[in-house]
Amino acid sequence: MGRRTWPRVVLAQAAWAMVCALLITQIPWTDRTVPQVLFWAGLLATVATIWFDRRKDG
Repeated sequence: MGRRTWPRVVLAQAAWAMVCALLITQIPWTDRTVPQVLFWAGLLATVATIWFDRRKDG
């Protein structure tokens, strides 16, 4: 990936994590399944970014 691509990827990852966090905290969920799925979806984007960044550097 080019030099300008990684900042966009990281920005998208941060935005996705923020959206997931806002959905988890701002909606009064009665079922615990949806917030758990949102948590893991937000975390998955972060882990994927770390994994791809390590592959790029190595």
